[in-house]
Amino acid sequence: MSQITIQCRLVASESTRQQLWQLMAEKNTPLINELLSQIGKHSKFETWRQKGKHSTGIVKELCEPLKTDPRFMGQPARFYTSAITSVNYTYKSWFALMKRFQSQLDGKLRWLEMLNSDKELVEVYGISLDELRSKSAEILAQLAPQNPAEIQPAKVKKAKKGKKFPTSDNERTLSKNLFDAYSNTEDNLTRCAISYLLKNGCKINYKEENPEKFAQRRL
Repeated sequence: MSQITIQCRLVASESTRQQLWQLMAEKNTPLINELLSQIGKHSKFETWRQKGKHSTGIVKELCEPLKTDPRFMGQPARFYTSAITSVNYTYKSWFALMKRFQSQLDGKLRWLEMLNSDKELVEVYGISLDELRSKSAEILAQLAPQNPAEIQPAKVKKAKKGKKFPTSDNERTLSKNLFDAYSNTEDNLTRCAISYLLKNGCKINYKEENPEKFAQRRL
């Protein structure tokens, strides 16, 4: 990452520099803190957090009455603009970050809800393992690419112990399609089969599931 260093010389008189410092420390910074506080206490704060963004115009609206507040009045127009911009930038980044964290949490909770052993799947949904595999194959035929070779990862040299290769784009796409299909259907058998496919890497497992290994996946 490239870095740019900016050098500047303070050529203003001492009195001017002192006045600027007082303006920044005693007026502008407290104004920024007040705006940050008001946004955090706003009635729509939770709505903005869920959406991952806020209305940038609200900061300007909140700043207007503060211009006549004795604590913050008397600043140049560009200082008020700077304070509004700083607060908007801060909350824009924060809301976006919280939205991403919430999405990650929701995804993990949904996955834990879907993750069931073969025994649990057949018992909860009242089907046999063969029926489950048959339905899974049907779903794969609908969602997977037409050419089976398209969903096979490219051949690679044997990896060193402990080294993993990234999932192919087609596998990621298939996984996303399965998650979307799970959310968009109310059919219990379809949901059961999708859960089965996802926990098996979007494939049909014809081997008997190891209960101990499965239990470790839930930890």
